[in-house]
Amino acid sequence: MSKTYYFVKLDHIEFPNNGFSTHQQMTLRETKQDADPISTLKIVDNNYYNGWKRLEALHEIVDKTPRRMAGDPEYLHQSIVGGDKYFDCYYNEQDKMIIMNTSKTNFIGIQRRLIQNFPKEFKPQQRELNFKHLLQQLKHTQIVSSWFNDIQGKVNAVGLFGQRVDLDNIFNHYNGIGKLSAITVEWTLEGESLPINVMFTKNFGVVLYSKWGITKDLEFLFKLRNLLFNHEKVGY
Repeated sequence: MSKTYYFVKLDHIEFPNNGFSTHQQMTLRETKQDADPISTLKIVDNNYYNGWKRLEALHEIVDKTPRRMAGDPEYLHQSIVGGDKYFDCYYNEQDKMIIMNTSKTNFIGIQRRLIQNFPKEFKPQQRELNFKHLLQQLKHTQIVSSWFNDIQGKVNAVGLFGQRVDLDNIFNHYNGIGKLSAITVEWTLEGESLPINVMFTKNFGVVLYSKWGITKDLEFLFKLRNLLFNHEKVGY
């Protein structure tokens, strides 16, 4: 079982009274054109768990797959999807950090839309994970997979798998001609009968391969914040 989370480190955030909600251009009757997609982000629980607020988010996107409405012989060339797929986020006010439990598309898309519509109220730090520092901190950790993108050759991406793949010469080869985009580590945690795999991605994404509940996920993810943002080692 895998769960995907994305960290958003904020320089500043100021929630409007009813939360963030982008404007919508309404559909004109008989035009058969969708309204503009919207994004929302609001606080639904101020005291969710151990200093975390729970947020509810929504991010609509334009899907350009042609489809036909029931009973309508004409195809719609695009439509808006995602309006029924709310996802949870968790905000720690002290650390100015949001953790989004969603897809990469939603994670990137909702930030772009909120920056565009609320430039003064929503200011996230926009950068990629520094894998050089991360690998240095994990030099004694079992790294069991890695992915490289932007390879100048016959393929666009390459994955390596095995024990300590970062120590293999082939790792250095692809790290030189491509761009490291993800690594998976294997940790043995106190109180757990089996090792746990954790994937780190370049967009500050963390994929947990566990059966934990959300509160234990948050505890674990919050321990990782120093590893990802302050380049401090964690004790695993």
